[in-house]
Amino acid sequence: MRKSIVLAADNAYLVQLETTIKSILCHNTEVDFYILNSDIAPEWFKLLGRKMEVVNSTIHNVHLDKELFEGYKTGPHLNYASYFRFFATEVVDSDRALYLDSDIIVTGDLTSLFKIDFKGHYIGAVDDVYAYEGRKSGFNSGVLLMDVAKWKEHSIVNRLLELAAEKNQAVHLGDQSILNIYFEDNWLALDETYNYMVSVDIYRLGQECERLDDNPPAIVHYASHDKPWNTYSISRLRELWWAYRDLDWTEIISRKFNLNYYERASQSKKSACILTWVLEVEHLEYLIKSLPEWHFHIGAPVYCASDLTKLSVYRNVTLYQSIIHNRIDWMLDDSTVYLDINHGAEVFDVLSKARDRGRKIFTFDNTRKSSDDSIYDGIFSVDRPDEMIELMKSLGNKNKIG
Repeated sequence: MRKSIVLAADNAYLVQLETTIKSILCHNTEVDFYILNSDIAPEWFKLLGRKMEVVNSTIHNVHLDKELFEGYKTGPHLNYASYFRFFATEVVDSDRALYLDSDIIVTGDLTSLFKIDFKGHYIGAVDDVYAYEGRKSGFNSGVLLMDVAKWKEHSIVNRLLELAAEKNQAVHLGDQSILNIYFEDNWLALDETYNYMVSVDIYRLGQECERLDDNPPAIVHYASHDKPWNTYSISRLRELWWAYRDLDWTEIISRKFNLNYYERASQSKKSACILTWVLEVEHLEYLIKSLPEWHFHIGAPVYCASDLTKLSVYRNVTLYQSIIHNRIDWMLDDSTVYLDINHGAEVFDVLSKARDRGRKIFTFDNTRKSSDDSIYDGIFSVDRPDEMIELMKSLGNKNKIG
């Protein structure tokens, strides 16, 4: 079946928009894309349209005047283009339309979503506890399945525009607030797999969350300011966004693509995990330079100083700042060794966690957190880092990452 998918973006969001499109076409054919925009170059549409022909898909340049929403309240993560979604049902030539934000990736076939029974509702959406104006019930507007006929029959677009003109200065979440106020309880609740908001992890630092790497939701939404393309972010499936971003169109068209970020980045399967509260980590840069065949995962439960973040320039380093509890567990699951080489206090009982997982633990004599020698597989003089390096070079692959 053909699928009408509507997205809205501006020229500054072109990379994110194309990443969303790539992810959709990895798993779907016969898609008609409608891109609501005010400033994207026509050449982009022409070149992308040629690529899409091979998978029986099309892309349409739907130009809208941003002055329609001139003067509307905006913010750091909200601009005029967010209101463009109101027009989704006006531009498609189908019975139903799926609107998607451009901070989304699609990981599977959307046919089942397009076949869902509306049960008399105008839209289908996923519940969002931060829906609007502090209310505990409502939906997120990043994924909207729309009954086109009902919208046109009841002039929904005009009604939304009137409501937005009246209330845009008073609401806190822009278009999402307007949509929730208008539809209130008259919307179909979709399963959360169709709008799984991973970036709200940043607001749930102490809560348990599921590791999604091996079974990602159908639609992954990076719905907060913690975007995967930020220099650093803590949201789940950051690496999966980058894998889709890196895909070449020849891979998508041939249906021969590898979405394992670690393999695409040729990341070593030998991995060392380090967790620290403080900047002072003994011989860290020396170890990184001396062990290029090892990948160093460095985590901190706080924001990191520049002397630590600058280590990210090395290909064999991944830095996680403001790391959440579950990510620490996952780092240890994927690690070969844990390096107890930071000064300051131990991070969240990490030594016991590493030992419970059977990981080797190495330390220096001036950084060890435990007085129990049996905890460690190697205790080295801080003046002899080369001895730790030689032992690590002798270790084979223990755990596969990714």
